[in-house]
Amino acid sequence: MKLKIIVGTASDNALYVAQAVQAALAAEFEAIDLHLANAQSQAELLDLAADEVALVCTSTHGNGDVPENLQPLYADLDQHPRYLGGLRYGVIALGDSFYGDTYAAGGRLFDARLQDLGAQRVGDMLLLDASEDADAEAIAAEWAQAWVKSLG
Repeated sequence: MKLKIIVGTASDNALYVAQAVQAALAAEFEAIDLHLANAQSQAELLDLAADEVALVCTSTHGNGDVPENLQPLYADLDQHPRYLGGLRYGVIALGDSFYGDTYAAGGRLFDARLQDLGAQRVGDMLLLDASEDADAEAIAAEWAQAWVKSLG
């Protein structure tokens, strides 16, 4: 099985978390492709083979939005909707509970968009709180070990 990690980040915190997950899961997958989203990221990024799963690792930016580097992919999913029933994925959402209603909103928005298109989230979303979680990388690595077991 192969894993594609899609990273949305404004300050690289989500990238560091994704790299920790990549290292923690190296022995669990045939290959792990870490993809830092950018202005050219389109919905084809989520076209995965039958033996692939996706993990979206994203922070929250501004007033509860997905980070700027992930916005092209997020917008493309809206502008060119298509059925993603074959996509299995997980979500790691970074945020800060200090901001109340927008806490981890970037990950929640991306998760909702994928579910609206028929994609199947595996397991629960991991919410990482900058106000509470001192070692986000370690928490994510531990969560990932449990998440990969739920893939079956």
